[in-house]
Amino acid sequence: MTRRLLPPETMSAGLILSYQCSAECIHCMYACSPKWKDWISEDDLDVLLRQIAGGIQPSPYGPRNVTLNHGLHFSGGEPFLNLDLLLKAVQLSEELRIPSTFVETNCFWCTSDEVTREKLAVLREAGMKGMRVMFPSVTSALTCENTSFPWESLKN
Repeated sequence: MTRRLLPPETMSAGLILSYQCSAECIHCMYACSPKWKDWISEDDLDVLLRQIAGGIQPSPYGPRNVTLNHGLHFSGGEPFLNLDLLLKAVQLSEELRIPSTFVETNCFWCTSDEVTREKLAVLREAGMKGMRVMFPSVTSALTCENTSFPWESLKN
């Protein structure tokens, strides 16, 4: 008798907006780099988000919080290379009530405290719940809901 394995219920998803990145890291499992130029179209983004909207589970701490194994994350490549598309993705996710949305980034765009705060404020206002900061040797998760995070301690 053949035993059939069924995958568990979907808890999370990741949506690659592009393979274009500001870096070309040796550890990147998708071989992202500045050489890539294509981005997901707004029509395809809309179709995909509508397809997955009902199946994404919120963080165990609630839909306005993020954890790495729940919710929806936008990645690439580097999503901040196309801030307009990232913003559209966040807004549509919020419209569709997709919980626990966050973005993965290498923070190349954090050129000053002012620029960093401006971009994060726009995304947070649109509905982004968190951010995962990826560095070659360090990975850390930061949530937008944590208003006590000492942003001034970040080095540009």
